[in-house]
Amino acid sequence: MNTISKILATAAFFSLSPTETKASNHSNETPVDSLEKVESKFSFHRIGEKIGTLNFQPFSVNPEDTTIVSVQFAFVPFVSTNGTESGNVINDVSFNLLGGYSAGTRAFEMAGLFNINRGDMTGVQLAGLFNQVGGIVDGVQLAGLFNSNLHSVKGVQLAGLTNFTTGQVEGVQIAGLANFSPKSVKGVQVAGLANFSGKNTEGTQVAGLANFTAHEVKGAQVAAFNFASKVDGFQLGVFNYADSVSGIPVGLISFVRSGYHNVEIAANEVLPLNLALRTGKREFYNILFVGIRPEPSRDVTWSYGYGLGTSPRLGKKTFLNIEVSSEQLNKGNTQALNLINKLYLGGDYQVSKKLALFAGPTINFRVFDNSFDGHPDLFTYTNTRIRNEKTYSENISSQWWWGFRAGFRVF
Repeated sequence: MNTISKILATAAFFSLSPTETKASNHSNETPVDSLEKVESKFSFHRIGEKIGTLNFQPFSVNPEDTTIVSVQFAFVPFVSTNGTESGNVINDVSFNLLGGYSAGTRAFEMAGLFNINRGDMTGVQLAGLFNQVGGIVDGVQLAGLFNSNLHSVKGVQLAGLTNFTTGQVEGVQIAGLANFSPKSVKGVQVAGLANFSGKNTEGTQVAGLANFTAHEVKGAQVAAFNFASKVDGFQLGVFNYADSVSGIPVGLISFVRSGYHNVEIAANEVLPLNLALRTGKREFYNILFVGIRPEPSRDVTWSYGYGLGTSPRLGKKTFLNIEVSSEQLNKGNTQALNLINKLYLGGDYQVSKKLALFAGPTINFRVFDNSFDGHPDLFTYTNTRIRNEKTYSENISSQWWWGFRAGFRVF
């Protein structure tokens, strides 16, 4: 065995010796120099450089490297017919069993769970959970949970929870909870909870709780709470706010910053002191009011109520008031039905920019529980007469009479 080893070592030595010797004889190189040349020819470093030049980039995101295929089938991202190049492939049609990842979609994509596109999506995109698009959406997105888009949307987004886009929306967004766009919306937003537009809305916003448009609305907002800077259309909700409205805000309370709002101090045939707040526009406004009858009693007679009105202009300083209202009249705590419903028709004279005087007649219709003995007296300081009284089933009675209201308003 030792003999064989010696033979192999000797053969190896002589196979290299001519090169070294030749180099030494012709170029006067030292043995060390010759060995360095041999090492440079056969070094592992050079082999590593060759391997490093191989183009293996499974997660390349260079847009110039994208290609287009007609159909893709995928189980999950990268486990697909496009393999590790999925992120650089734009698919005409894509079927993803669980989820898919691609550079874009040109016609149709569906997945059991999710679709992720780095670029644009044109056509139809369906997912059990979510769709994520990094580019433009031009078509329809339908997802069980949410649609997320990092560019503009032109078409339809339908989601069980939310639709989110960082660009402009031109089309329809429908979501179980919320629709969000930091830019303008041109079309329709419908949400179970809230709609948000960071700039303008041209169309309609409908939500269960709130609509918010940072700038101008050209169209309609319908929700419990509506907010916009400028409204060219109408708002319908429990509470509406706008800096200016060219149409009519309809709600329990509507506040238009440049609109109609004042505080009223008045007297009527039942209570000598009433305080009311009017807010909205002269074309249509809301009224919140309370009243009291000061008297030496532990249980004070008082009322609270709500009304609606309109105030068309008659002249340069005169206006007509047409109002309907309903107030609960109590002695002490509210214990039984005792509603006084009013129709008021009166005149309003603008004494100055901040002060107006008003007066007019009312027709009053009272509905009350006749089985309760604690109702306050109606007329203690006026000679008003009840015109008619009726009794109905279930201890309900009604009365009507003529009355008045007069006072002043501060703007």
